[in-house]
Amino acid sequence: MRKIWTILILHLMAFFKSPGVLVLMFVMPVLFSGIFGGMTMNSEQNKPIVNVVLSDTENSGQILNLLAKDQHYEWKKATRQEAEKNVAAQDVAAAVVIPDDIGERISASKPLLDIIVQRKNESYLALSAHLEGTAGLVLRSYQATSKLDSDAFPKVLETITNNKGVTVEKQTIQKDKQTNVEANLMFVGFAMMFMMFGLSGAASTILEERMGGTWGRLMVSPASKLQIILGYLLAYFFMGWIQFAILMTTMNLMFATTWGNLTYLIPFASLVILSVVGFGLMIAGLVKTKQQASAISAVLIVSTCMLGGVYWPIDIVPELMQKIALGVPQSWAMSGFKEIISGSLHSATLMKDTLALVGFSAIFFFIGLRGIKFE
Repeated sequence: MRKIWTILILHLMAFFKSPGVLVLMFVMPVLFSGIFGGMTMNSEQNKPIVNVVLSDTENSGQILNLLAKDQHYEWKKATRQEAEKNVAAQDVAAAVVIPDDIGERISASKPLLDIIVQRKNESYLALSAHLEGTAGLVLRSYQATSKLDSDAFPKVLETITNNKGVTVEKQTIQKDKQTNVEANLMFVGFAMMFMMFGLSGAASTILEERMGGTWGRLMVSPASKLQIILGYLLAYFFMGWIQFAILMTTMNLMFATTWGNLTYLIPFASLVILSVVGFGLMIAGLVKTKQQASAISAVLIVSTCMLGGVYWPIDIVPELMQKIALGVPQSWAMSGFKEIISGSLHSATLMKDTLALVGFSAIFFFIGLRGIKFE
């Protein structure tokens, strides 16, 4: 055990002596996470603004209340002239004009709401679905109350506005509602990506040591082949954990993030780091030079991170891409981290993610150990 520990310490010391490794494994993840994390946090505070032009009638007020149920936008009252000016200057995503003659428009089958927009950007495209849904709701409410008293229509709109929607009982979907799960997953994703770059590069030092003669001297030392390879792998594993812990602590201090139940997070993160170490060892076992290892690692890491939901949620990609993503370890890692960080801790999902990562790790280590030449 002392021989394994000695090899581990020597490799960790070599890591910390290399400025390039320190930048890649610590500075870059913190920098990227800080930049994109700040953008994510600020995007939730700076909601797109929508101007609403309306009269003082009760119907118009209730329609505004219906529109304001979508809290992804900031709804501000404005005059027609102000709204047109703001849209032209692109200070607002769009402007919605609620007409006074709602009944006449419905009878004439004309559009219920007038929309003023400079260009159909992403904010407007997301907004249009809400506007169409609200207009349809107003239309059905008017048709249902057209033969009743004149005050029935605004009362129905008020009832709809005050409705709280669907309540789920006796089932916890996400325990911590204050946790920004998507932002936290982004931090974890960046940590994993840079960990893959750093550890795959570190593992490829085996190639340099073999060419430089260090590997040969180790082979004739009193340490066995098993002790040597365990020393290397444990050094990479501890380096991965040091990087992960530093990034998680830094992001917690910068953005007050939370990482869920540590009883689940620590063993699952250890398994993810183990699979990353196996990935680096596999690359080292498949190539003949460090330059080849760097080139192949860059292509594989970037492409699999894109597939695996590190850069964006897998849920937003087509179904075919979601199925292809099952063939990369990052998708299973991000799924497990999502369960833990959100607090849902669905046992079947966690077990499935864990078994998948164990399988990937076994394949990586098998290929890597078979490819490494000990002589």
